[in-house]
Amino acid sequence: MTRDRGKKVGRYFVFLLCSAFLLMAGEIRAEGVQARYLKNSGNTTVLELTIEDPAPTSVIVQQQLPPGTLIQSAVPAYSKFNPEKAKVKWLFKRPNPGVRTITLHYAEPLSGKGASAVIRCKSPSSGQLMTITLP
Repeated sequence: MTRDRGKKVGRYFVFLLCSAFLLMAGEIRAEGVQARYLKNSGNTTVLELTIEDPAPTSVIVQQQLPPGTLIQSAVPAYSKFNPEKAKVKWLFKRPNPGVRTITLHYAEPLSGKGASAVIRCKSPSSGQLMTITLP
């Protein structure tokens, strides 16, 4: 009887762990910032950033594109683009809390797995540098 109870508790724990993982899937967060791709294929990449209150003093977003990708448009405009390394950067100083999207349109569909992103910001409470990586 005790063995059956142990198995039930173990199954319940695994169920809770899997449920928590599924809720967090697709969204990565650090203190003050959450990020996820709404679209990352074809001719478009849409990255959603949620800035919480209190907001970090600045947020740096860097997207790594497949080599040879040509950008047709970017909203908002990027701060820096290195076509040889296929890296695009944005710097948001004193961002307001809320949801913002970064949209890139390409001349041709993305190859491979699409873009990947690295978001850097400092914790609003401790000042510690935090990094979010979206594959």
